[in-house]
Amino acid sequence: MSSEFTTNEVSVARGKEKIACTEFIPVTAGKHPAVIMSHGFNSCAAEVCDVAKTLAANGVYALCYDFCGGGNKGKSTGKTTEMSVLTEQDDLRAVIAYVQGREDADKLYLYGESQGGFVSALTAPEYPELSGLFLVYPAFVIPHDWLGKKEEEISGEFDFMGVKLTRAYFDGVPRYDVVAKAAEFQNPVKIWHGGADPVVDPSYSLELVKTYKNCELTVFSGLGHWFPPELRQRVAAEMISAIGM
Repeated sequence: MSSEFTTNEVSVARGKEKIACTEFIPVTAGKHPAVIMSHGFNSCAAEVCDVAKTLAANGVYALCYDFCGGGNKGKSTGKTTEMSVLTEQDDLRAVIAYVQGREDADKLYLYGESQGGFVSALTAPEYPELSGLFLVYPAFVIPHDWLGKKEEEISGEFDFMGVKLTRAYFDGVPRYDVVAKAAEFQNPVKIWHGGADPVVDPSYSLELVKTYKNCELTVFSGLGHWFPPELRQRVAAEMISAIGM
């Protein structure tokens, strides 16, 4: 199946912040399955639009958005020095509410890459009505990487992977069992991970697939923390199949 789609720029409010979103809307009449697409740390909506366009061309509504302060490339308001996993969860909740309010949206799925996958997985249990969850190298390493930091490492403003952060990020790191929390989500989950990922070890996704009630994991041998275009399109095709288009 392949069809035309239109694009639309929209702003979603979250308190005083404005979340910049791009919608990819199939032109076919009626309701469409919907996927909300969350980018990774210091990424942006534009870097997940390749997958979104493939979904829309196959009859799936897709929305890409920039987290507020989620990096140096986004169009949303908000500062990186105020951003954390908690603020990104709030952004996602606001976007979910927007999509759920659309009359043409049917089954709703979440898609997330790296930190966006971590945020999506931790937020999904709040929405048992979600039809499924798609995670690409989800960054469940975050608590391990951050909770052991010394006070002098998180004081004032500091640089992390090219992004200016503050203690707000550290304070927003979950102090609970994140795998157990994520596994409260009961509906289907698909995960894709690089077997040689130097940022998020694939062992984190192996633990997830053992803990989720209904989960499939694909590990791409030799790949790191970014997939080449042909494999990103394979992910899109597997999502389309899972959605049933």
